Amino acid sequence: MDHQSARQRKATHGDGRVYRRLTYLATALALVVVVLGAWVRLTDAGLGCPDWPGCYGHLTVGAAQANESQVNAMYPDQPLEAGKALNEMVHRYAAGTLGLLILMLVGIGWWYKRHRALLSTLAALVVFQALLGMWTVTMLLKPLVVTAHLLGGMTVLSMLWWIWLDNRHRCLRTAGALQLPKSSVTPGMRWFALVGLVLLIAQIFLGGWTSTNYAGLACSGFPTCNGQWWPDADYSSVFGLHEVNDLHGPGLIATQWLHRLGALVVFVALLALTIKVSRIAPRLALAIGTLLGVQISLGIGNVLFGLPLAMADAHNAVAALLLLAVLALNHHLNHPLTPAMGQAPKGVCT
Repeated sequence: MDHQSARQRKATHGDGRVYRRLTYLATALALVVVVLGAWVRLTDAGLGCPDWPGCYGHLTVGAAQANESQVNAMYPDQPLEAGKALNEMVHRYAAGTLGLLILMLVGIGWWYKRHRALLSTLAALVVFQALLGMWTVTMLLKPLVVTAHLLGGMTVLSMLWWIWLDNRHRCLRTAGALQLPKSSVTPGMRWFALVGLVLLIAQIFLGGWTSTNYAGLACSGFPTCNGQWWPDADYSSVFGLHEVNDLHGPGLIATQWLHRLGALVVFVALLALTIKVSRIAPRLALAIGTLLGVQISLGIGNVLFGLPLAMADAHNAVAALLLLAVLALNHHLNHPLTPAMGQAPKGVCT
């Protein structure tokens, strides 16, 4: 009993409960930032504030409104639209708060000698994300920059989630609630899960590229595109350093169609993956399968109902949740645990 209690105390305190909880909080906030970023993009609020990091030379939208005639004179081509400016600034405030949380995590992680390389990389990525946020404004929503900003946000979210998964895994092992199985995970399962993750990341890129090029409604109807099973499109113009709104007609159709084809590939791959791992990771398999079904339904709904704002933002949010679920599966397969003597003691590893 004393030995078990000592192990639990080590898991709770020695392994850093504050570190675990702060990581979880940062992960949740990173998810919020990703959803807010999609909301900004979908409401055309990316240039709601034409400068950075402030808004029309002020720290708040209210202050800009109080000096509306002055700020409109400063930016005659981009007059103040309070609603769009507020959307943009809420996203910036949330991202700034996340940056501060991550800086705290870096300090605590170095103190506990945990994830030093990963946290240092994360800190550098946050700085780069801030630069991408600035370039998004100064480069007038260039699709490549906006898509990179989206992928950077997803990467920050993924790294935080991986750190939390690793913290919880180590804590549970230390607490003695779980133990490593003898042999239940094959190299083929790990490879399959990794391929599924790579395909999902590629599909998230295609989704971001579709959104930043405003190609979401380039194809009418489903499953066909403008009444064709293989639409007339210009695939050579899809990717490049073009400006926003430079893609037209066939190029937009190609962008949307590639996103649909990617969705089909990911659907088949992840569905097969959930079947393959359903015995050793039933909860994760169920989560991935459920999110996959919801995501496909949202994608179809966006086309059939003309890209309603809430549904389009939910499509982005579920993509992020699906990414987290597939990451959790990869972590589980590479660090497998099985119940030993019941569940982890209440309050340990939370």
